[in-house]
Amino acid sequence: MKDSIFSLRTFAKIFSLLICISVLKCGTSSSKSQKENPPIPGSNLPRTSLENGFYAILVGKSFYPNRLTNSETREGDSEIAHISFLIKLEKHYILIDSGTSSNVVSADRVIHNWISPDKILGTAGIKPSMIQEIILTNFHPDHSNGIGLFPNAKIYITPNDWATLKEINRSKPFLSKLLSIERSKRIQFIQSSLEVFPNFRILITGGNTKGSIAIEWLKNSNQKFLITGDECYWIEFCKNGIGLPSEVAYSILNNQQFLDYVSIVSSSGTKVFTMHDPSIFSSKEEVFPRIYKLD
Repeated sequence: MKDSIFSLRTFAKIFSLLICISVLKCGTSSSKSQKENPPIPGSNLPRTSLENGFYAILVGKSFYPNRLTNSETREGDSEIAHISFLIKLEKHYILIDSGTSSNVVSADRVIHNWISPDKILGTAGIKPSMIQEIILTNFHPDHSNGIGLFPNAKIYITPNDWATLKEINRSKPFLSKLLSIERSKRIQFIQSSLEVFPNFRILITGGNTKGSIAIEWLKNSNQKFLITGDECYWIEFCKNGIGLPSEVAYSILNNQQFLDYVSIVSSSGTKVFTMHDPSIFSSKEEVFPRIYKLD
């Protein structure tokens, strides 16, 4: 009987000890796991709004003949991007080129993977009515045909390019939108170089079209930007002074003079951006779908 009691007592102690060891081991394992994988505060939180800054918007891409760009070769086609730029300063929103409201640029050109620029901005909480200014670098449809999407925006454009924009759309429904913008007095004609706000100025270049422009923004001593419009397509060729072919240049002289200026400012630290070079997106953070932070 004593042996039986001893055996039961011994078994109970051993069983209790095993349970205790198991609990301690599991507790140690759990504690170790937490130390090895500490939570990262905010790591899974999506962005809810756009910070102040300078952004590129990717509307889509298409293939374009090299002979019509500032390429080193005239053979074949290259893929170009269709880009608008956005500047956000608190509640002030400025677009450089509106993009287009359709993926059809012309009878023989279509933008692939096109998304309407107002839809892209909407993913960042920016409504069309919040865009206060649009600066058009030229009258080409892929740069300008989206202005009707933004009902409150003041449009900056040269008189020559505005006249041409109306002329090329005279038999199209888009003309009614242009005339409506005129009647609402939302056109700001650029007659000469113009400072929109301190250290942000529009430059009349007149190389690509008679009224084509570029934008220069000296944000601070370390951040200086130059947006070329269609005075050139490829950034590196632009900085190396390779200009537009005569087929697409209103003035070869004006285009070359502007490229001389590009070479000077880029060598002193200014970042150069074109409206069509896909390399712009290669090393930039996509903060919202199709919206990339540049500064």
